[in-house]
Amino acid sequence: MKRVIKGSIPATLASYTQDYPNSTWDGMSSDNSMSGRIAATDCRDQAISDQGGLCAYCERSISSDDPHHRGIEHFHAKSDVDSSRNWGLDWENMLAVCDGGSKSSKQEQGIYPLPRNLSCDAHKNHMNQKGGLPKACEGYLLNPLDVPASPNLFTFNKSTGELMPNPIACEVVQFTDNKYETTYELISRTIEILNLNCDRLRTDRVLVLQSIDKNIKALRQRGVHPSEVTAKLVGRYFNTKWPQYFTTIRCCLGTMVEDYLESIEFAG
Repeated sequence: MKRVIKGSIPATLASYTQDYPNSTWDGMSSDNSMSGRIAATDCRDQAISDQGGLCAYCERSISSDDPHHRGIEHFHAKSDVDSSRNWGLDWENMLAVCDGGSKSSKQEQGIYPLPRNLSCDAHKNHMNQKGGLPKACEGYLLNPLDVPASPNLFTFNKSTGELMPNPIACEVVQFTDNKYETTYELISRTIEILNLNCDRLRTDRVLVLQSIDKNIKALRQRGVHPSEVTAKLVGRYFNTKWPQYFTTIRCCLGTMVEDYLESIEFAG
């Protein structure tokens, strides 16, 4: 999970909420006047753009996915009406996400059965429905809007494809909204709640690692000096906003990625 910086509220959403302040996300999305449907689409498209085309949680690319496999996630449950805040239409509460495996084909489910391979908001909602996570989930898992640009709070097990808390970074980063005793536990629980280490995502991360290793081998065969190989890979992977599985690549390429991100004043 990487930091997300949100852009300005879409004009269509601002207009809709001004006209219908008590509406819901579902009500807006199905608005027969079309103004609501346009606002919902604009929210999704703006969030995807803000996030560099990546799912806010697993960092899978959603910029070119079928529209049915991407959508808007409300970090604080949009069904929470016990508040003066309309969570369903709150722009700061919206994140663009993948389908979390919930719309995988029967063939895919044969390889990665559900619900064991649900992830992201699909698994978060699954936990909410089972009573394992409150609607007001702040502090129980990390919001991508609160992830620091640096240091990297995650590390990567190259053998298993698992994401884990980075113990060194967790020692120096503190969050005021944390239901646990340590940042390390907050990151651990975030990974669990979003099921970021399900078999499906671990397999994808191992494939990313294999691709990196293949590119390293190809550069060496071309005669690129070992001291220049990582720098070339950093330029190749991070010259767009942003590579799929950003954090995995960040962990694999290490210090040189951190130096590069610092040089471009990476904020999220």
